[in-house]
Amino acid sequence: MAFRTSYGLWFREQPYAWLLLLFLWVFGFAGSLSRFVMAYYQAEITADLGVGRSFLGFTWSTATLLGALCAPLGGWLVDRIGYKKVLLIVAAANLLSVGTVLLFRSPAGFYAGIGILGGIGGLGASVTYVLVTNWFKHHRAKALTILGSAGSLGLAVLTPLLTRMQSLDWSTVYLILLLNAALFLPLILFLVKPSPEGIEEEGQAGRQASSSPAASSALSWRASLAHLRHPVVGVVMFALLTCGFSMGTVEMHMVAIHQTAHVPEAMIASALSLLGLLELVGGLTFSLLIDRMSRTRALAVLYLLRTGAFVLLWIHLPLSPLAFSLLFGATYLGAVPGGILVAGEALHGSGKASGLQTGLFLSIHQLGGVLAALGGGLNYDTLQDYQLLIALNAGFSLAAAAGYAACRKSMSARQRSQATPSPQKEGAV
Repeated sequence: MAFRTSYGLWFREQPYAWLLLLFLWVFGFAGSLSRFVMAYYQAEITADLGVGRSFLGFTWSTATLLGALCAPLGGWLVDRIGYKKVLLIVAAANLLSVGTVLLFRSPAGFYAGIGILGGIGGLGASVTYVLVTNWFKHHRAKALTILGSAGSLGLAVLTPLLTRMQSLDWSTVYLILLLNAALFLPLILFLVKPSPEGIEEEGQAGRQASSSPAASSALSWRASLAHLRHPVVGVVMFALLTCGFSMGTVEMHMVAIHQTAHVPEAMIASALSLLGLLELVGGLTFSLLIDRMSRTRALAVLYLLRTGAFVLLWIHLPLSPLAFSLLFGATYLGAVPGGILVAGEALHGSGKASGLQTGLFLSIHQLGGVLAALGGGLNYDTLQDYQLLIALNAGFSLAAAAGYAACRKSMSARQRSQATPSPQKEGAV
């Protein structure tokens, strides 16, 4: 209440909620360098470490798989100890991750730093979703999209700047990431509050009501797994798996896909920059749609656009790289927060996120990325192209669009049936 009485509200939200969002956004912007270095410096990293690109794919897949396994655990920790403590754990893991890569410049050091410690950072995957849904009441989709846009805008802004710096190498970029992680850790202690008023008390009351911590944990896991059988949640899980598969394809194989199609390097750099820029613009557009209209309708349109993007990529037209970045970038940020909000509203009505359930959803999303990383490498080693991988992305995206469209129809029919009184009730009245 202190913020409300002293400072009023900013766009119907507490000022601290926006300040916290800004704090996390700034460090997410700088953290986008990790995405840039893996996409742009693959040749230099493999040459310096004396490994093949399959090693980088294996390392990235390990980090993604470990992150997927850690996401539900991180969500459970958020429910048990709060997101501030989990943020501190994740920041420490990120600091150790980059420090290990720089201190031990070898294949073992790179794998341990990026593959193992980077994967442990997956403990924080659900933190931002829980944080935003706890602090924001009216602009949840927009806040999640703004936070997700940090990495996208970072990619769009930093890619053309860094590619022009010929003296810059991958280890220098990791040194910048190390400084970013070192600054982020102490600032969490001073700037991040444990929880909004009322949230912490509710969590403590729920824990006290349980007979023991072990019983409470078992109950939470059983309840979360039982919720996965909800039909709407089933569609959301498939869509999140598809989204992860698509993102894994883009982040791990997009440059290689363009190189295999003999796309000029200047066009590839332009496509990367455009992808980051459109992620921001498209993400904000879809966040407005998700907050103002039927979420399932907006998500059906999103996956239809992704289907068109992969079809254009599959036929390899001269402008396919830019067209793909335009369409896919416009949908990049909306799928995950939109899907989690749909599932939260289907299960709880309010849309507020449970840390454990959010972690389970994010682990499914990350498993899609693992499948794309491994499947793309197998596709290329077998057929010397990525056409099958692209076709799978298009087919999965189309199926996800159909699933959300079916959810919208079933939910609309259910709402109409609930709004129409039955003959028996009318007679009773």
